[in-house]
Amino acid sequence: MGATRAARACATILALVALAGCARAGGGPAGGAQAGTFRWADAEDIDNLNPLLSTQTVVEDLSAFTMGYFFVFDAKGDPQPSLCLTVPTRANGLISADGKSLTFRLRRGVLWQDGKPFTAADVKFTVATILDPKTNVLTREGWDEIARVDTPDRYTVVFRLRHPYAAFLNRFFTPVGNPAILPEHLLKGKDVNHDPYDALPVGLGPFRYVKWARGDEVVMEAFPQYWGGAPRLKRVVYKIVPDVNTALTQVRTGELDAFVRVPNTEIDQARGIPGTRTVDHDVNAYGHLDFNVTRPALRDVRVRRALASALDLRALWEKVDRSSGFLACTPISHLSWAYDPHAPCYPFDLAHAAALLDQAGWRMGPDGLRHKGGAALVLSFAGNVGTPGLDARVAMIGGWFAKIGVKLEYVRYPTNKLFASYAGGGIAATRDYDLISYAWSLSPDPDVRNLVACSRISPLGQNYMGYCDRAVDAALGDALATYDRSKRLADYTFVQERLGRDVPFVVLSQRTEHDTVSGRVHGFDPGPIMDFWNPTELSTGP
Repeated sequence: MGATRAARACATILALVALAGCARAGGGPAGGAQAGTFRWADAEDIDNLNPLLSTQTVVEDLSAFTMGYFFVFDAKGDPQPSLCLTVPTRANGLISADGKSLTFRLRRGVLWQDGKPFTAADVKFTVATILDPKTNVLTREGWDEIARVDTPDRYTVVFRLRHPYAAFLNRFFTPVGNPAILPEHLLKGKDVNHDPYDALPVGLGPFRYVKWARGDEVVMEAFPQYWGGAPRLKRVVYKIVPDVNTALTQVRTGELDAFVRVPNTEIDQARGIPGTRTVDHDVNAYGHLDFNVTRPALRDVRVRRALASALDLRALWEKVDRSSGFLACTPISHLSWAYDPHAPCYPFDLAHAAALLDQAGWRMGPDGLRHKGGAALVLSFAGNVGTPGLDARVAMIGGWFAKIGVKLEYVRYPTNKLFASYAGGGIAATRDYDLISYAWSLSPDPDVRNLVACSRISPLGQNYMGYCDRAVDAALGDALATYDRSKRLADYTFVQERLGRDVPFVVLSQRTEHDTVSGRVHGFDPGPIMDFWNPTELSTGP
C-alpha cells in the first residue's frame, strides 16, 4: 500500500473528535496574550485528572506537566531518565542475569508539590495500589508480572518479577502507560477510585494543579521547588474547546497559544493562520476499525474478511484523512524496529467480498440485504458525537457495504460514554457494538498483548474486540520473556501476520499529528510518544 512521509495498555485512546460547527467570530483575545502563560486546547473533555484511572490522551498530556515518572520519551522517542537516574539494562547490572529483577535508582531531593519528600515508599505504595483488585485501573498488563517490590533504602526500588518482562519501559511509570507515582502520605488507606485527590492530584512534576473547571479548563501553576529547577512558564491553561472552528478562531485571535492534534480535515485552515506554525510529526498511533468477534455474524472469519475487502482504505485515507499519515497493514508503527512491511492486507474488491459472504452462508435477498437463518446482516457501528471525519468515514463505508448486501446502523454516543471504563459501562469496553472506529496510541515497545491477548479481554484489559488466538498469545508471551531483540522480532512478525489472517480489526492508517502553535511559543518539540515531554523548556513571549 502507498505511504507518505507524513505518517502514537496500556494504550491510550485518541478520540476522533474533529468537531465542526459555528465558530465564535470577531472580538479580540480574551485577556490577551500573557508572557509566561501557555494556553492550549484539544477537543477532549476529561473524566478525572488521576492518570492511574484514565486512558485519555489529554490526561497523559496534562500529567506530563504535573506528575512524576521514572522516564520520559524525548523528541526522538528515546527514554530519558526523570525520577530514575538510569534506564536499567543488563550491561549496567540493573537487570539481573535471569531477567527477573529490575533495579531503579531514584533521584534524591525530590519533593511532592505539598512539600513532602518523595521516596521509594511512594513507588512501592503505587504498585500495591495498581495491583489491588479494588482499584479501577483499566489494565494490569505488565504490573501483574511483579511478584514483590523491595526497597533496600529510601532511594532504591527493586521489582522482583515472576518472569522476564522486556516491555517494562511501556508500563513501569512512564507517561505512555498513564499510571503515575502516587503520594503514599495522601492516599494510604483511602479509596483512590473516589478520593478528592482525583480532581486535583498532587504530583512530582514542574507544574501543580490549581483549578479544574469541569467542561471548561484546567489551570496549572509553576512549582518553584521542582527538582529540575523552576520552569520557564509561570502558568499553563488547558482549554476544553469541543469545536474545531472555535479552537482555530481562538488561535487566530490570540486567545489560544496552541491547538494540538488538529484534525486532518482542518490542516489547511490551520496552516493559513498568520503568526503560527503547524508542526507535523509521526506518532505511535493508528486508526482502526474493530469487529466485535463475539457477535454471531462476526465470529466467522470469512465475514470479517469480506467486510475488510469492502473497505477502500486508500480512498478513506485520501478523502477523510487528507493523505495524512502512513498506510500500513499492521498496528506496530513503521517507526518501530518490529514493523512488518509484509503484514497481510485485504485489497478493495467488492466481488471477492460478496463471494466470501456467499461462502459463509449469507445469501442476498430481494430486499438487497444478506440473510442467514432468518436474520438480515445488519450491523451497528458505534461512534462519538460531533466527529465529522468519522461521520464521513462511516458514510463511505456504509455505501460500500450496501453494495454487498450489508446494512450499517450508525449509533453515536458522547465521547466519555463511548470510551468509559468497563465498570463505567463504556460502549467499547463492554463490547456493546458490532463495529467501532477510533485510534490507539501505543507505547514505544511493540508489545500489543494488552490489546489482543485472550487474557486481556475486557474487563481484564483493553482487548475490547473479544479476540482470542492461543498461537498469538504464545508468541506475545515469548516476546516478553526475552531481552533478545532478534528473537522478539520473529515473534512480532508472526503476530502481525496472524492478526492479518484473522482480521479482528482493520488498520485504517498509522497517524501523523498536527499541532498549530503561535510564534510566541518557544521550546515546543513534540515527539512520536509525547507532545509535552519537556515542559520546563516551554516559554511564551515575543
